[in-house]
Amino acid sequence: MSLIKTAKYALIITFLMGLAVWVSTSQTQAQPKPAAPAAAPATPPANATAQPAPAQTETRQITPQEFLALVQKEAEAGNPQAMLEYGSYFERADIISRNYGTALSWYKKAAAKGLPEAHFKVGVCYEIGAGTKPDLKEAFNSYQKGSNLGSADATFKLGQFYLQGLSVTADAQKAFQMIEKAANAKYPPALDELGVIYIFGQMEKKKDEKKAFDLFNQAADAGYAKSMRNLAVIYRDGLGRPVNEVQALKWFLLARTYGDQNPALQTAIIGIRDKLKPEQVTTAEKDATEWRNNQVKKAQAALEAARAQANQPKK
Repeated sequence: MSLIKTAKYALIITFLMGLAVWVSTSQTQAQPKPAAPAAAPATPPANATAQPAPAQTETRQITPQEFLALVQKEAEAGNPQAMLEYGSYFERADIISRNYGTALSWYKKAAAKGLPEAHFKVGVCYEIGAGTKPDLKEAFNSYQKGSNLGSADATFKLGQFYLQGLSVTADAQKAFQMIEKAANAKYPPALDELGVIYIFGQMEKKKDEKKAFDLFNQAADAGYAKSMRNLAVIYRDGLGRPVNEVQALKWFLLARTYGDQNPALQTAIIGIRDKLKPEQVTTAEKDATEWRNNQVKKAQAALEAARAQANQPKK
């Protein structure tokens, strides 16, 4: 499981947008302000000459390295969200060299500031042994702290620990409570997990295919590829609704587009294509494209809203 999780995206976007505004403002303020022009005479003097128009100030987009330097500065100044983001740079290794130990160090600093997602990150590091020796007890404790502070990531992880009996006594009821809590927070993996529970009637829950379908749709709307594949299976196999292989192909194609790496996915796509008429395949492909385009529009609208919020003057 990647250390970068959905639940922190909104916070990071706001933080990054704020930094971008700060950079833009700082660059503008760094330019010397021209003196106020003298009042123009009613009639220009005879020897007046035309003056060139003042040069327009060009905006420059900062480089990733410059942005990283800003994040580092904010992190060192004690901004917990910046600490979390700065640590993730050492995890991702897209600009600087990977160093899980340094990443964990910054995650711990952010956690000490009370940032819920930082506790989740610390927990993952201890669970998989990134930057430290694996320690499931420490991982559980970190997830517990993050969950108590409202991290859906950490809450879902607690559910998995209770389900599998990792460092704690296995407790299916407690596991379900944690998974359901994370799903109520709209955390995609939890929505998907809860959907699986209901579609098969697992963990002593009554089978509810309609509820499962709704949960998979919510996760799919958030871009969760696994739920897209689950929707495809529902349509292909007629689980709780009539068989619709055009819709099944649509969702299988979307799952692939959104990064589903399941080896059986391509086999499933080929199997359905072979059953459909060419015009049905075209319809499925068109529907998949339209769905994805609508999601892109939603994401752009959300980004614009975040940008507008970041640009609002503080009261």
